[in-house]
Amino acid sequence: MLSKKPLAKLIAVLVLFAVVLSACAPATPPPTQAPTTAPAAEEPAKPTATTAPTATSAPKPTATTAPTATAKPVSNPPTTAEEVDSITFSKKTLVIYWHNRPQKDQDMLQSMLDEFNKTNPYGITATAEIAGASYNDVYNKINASIQAGVPPSMAVAYQNQAALYRTQDAVIDLTPFIKSKKYGLSEEDLKDYFPTFLASDANPQFKGETLGFPTQRSMEVMYYNADWLKQLGYDAPPTDWKTFEEIACKAAQTSGKAGWAFKHDASNFASQIFSRGGRILAEDGASYAFNSQAGVDTLTFIQSMFANKCAVEVPVSERNGEQNRFAKGDVLFTFGSSSGLPFYQAAVAAGGKFKWDIAMLPNTGKPAVNLYGASVSVFKTTPEQELASWLVIKFLGEKAQTVKWASATGYMPVRQSAKDEVIANFKKDAKWGPVADSYAKLFDWTQYAMVESPVAGYDPVRALIDTDLMSKVVTDPKADVKALLEAAAKKADAILKENAPK
Repeated sequence: MLSKKPLAKLIAVLVLFAVVLSACAPATPPPTQAPTTAPAAEEPAKPTATTAPTATSAPKPTATTAPTATAKPVSNPPTTAEEVDSITFSKKTLVIYWHNRPQKDQDMLQSMLDEFNKTNPYGITATAEIAGASYNDVYNKINASIQAGVPPSMAVAYQNQAALYRTQDAVIDLTPFIKSKKYGLSEEDLKDYFPTFLASDANPQFKGETLGFPTQRSMEVMYYNADWLKQLGYDAPPTDWKTFEEIACKAAQTSGKAGWAFKHDASNFASQIFSRGGRILAEDGASYAFNSQAGVDTLTFIQSMFANKCAVEVPVSERNGEQNRFAKGDVLFTFGSSSGLPFYQAAVAAGGKFKWDIAMLPNTGKPAVNLYGASVSVFKTTPEQELASWLVIKFLGEKAQTVKWASATGYMPVRQSAKDEVIANFKKDAKWGPVADSYAKLFDWTQYAMVESPVAGYDPVRALIDTDLMSKVVTDPKADVKALLEAAAKKADAILKENAPK
């Protein structure tokens, strides 16, 4: 160990050495912004104008600011109810609804939409437009608009048409909108819709998706001249096909007129197949099934009716020809949509002024009705516009609107709670007479409902049914019915495969 004196001398030398080194080193420039007082170690320095902002002083996000971590991105179209719930309307949204109703119905529809425009809290403005005089007109216009990249917001569409639009990624699945807690339908609301109507929008090619939603429904019925029927000695319309043919032929042979007005409509053909226990499309949607025995019997019946001069052909060019001929008293029976009730009523009142009514088509022991249902489909645009379109559909399906629409058009309301009020409206209007009671029966007949072919490509198959089947047997009493059906079914299956989702 060192003694105290040597240790003191050593410390003195070291201090002297440090002083010398300090004197020899270059001078360090003073800081340009040296603080006058050093901040305390436990207090962080306050930021100056050039200091990066802290989390508490961050500016509010603008329209171009990226969404925060809590914002949920929305797919287009939305794929979940939660995505639909997160949509908000930041600006006014315009939606266009294409349909095929006549001007008087357009005026009523727009008045209903005007009410929606005034009362909805989202700034949505809905406008209805007549896109054609028929469903085919609307279908053609929509296809052109899809190709041009400017589809409407929403439009009427049969299930098969909606399926075709879906194969083009043009219409959207409404399931997330229906299930939305914020914008959808409650369990109670869904139960108020006629289950058959909702089920008719199910599609075997897009299982689990809802490509359209009903705001109206109708079905194929038999219109008959009650006065003429009574003159022929019958108190009630025929319920089986043998009796139908007997009465129709008797009417034609004793009057020189026609017992049945035949029109070139695949739905007439389908309705007859259903009534004979058959189907148009196989249950799994994988092939066409109209070449069954029910198809053979239907085509044979049409062939026989013309061979025996019991029916009259209504040319395609003669629009509403069967209705107009019926109204004049020139035919005893026609088959058509129950939505034609107001038109038949007006035509008969202005023409033959006889008693008339409707009934189910004859059957072979098991009733079946062809349920017509052009629903409303929503096209792919923006999530906001898609949601706005759904809210319009939801509004049109509410009880007040469906009562008003059904009472004026002859369609069936989509809500069960609306049924009694609509029936009462028909019965209190004297012009309907006994037809009001028959309209009420439509709701009982829905239990027998069947749907034609809700798959993509059915429109060309409908044309095929007319050209290759019905038109052939109308003009050729010796045509091989079975061979015609087999050949047509083969073509139809090819069309089905060609139009199937890729």
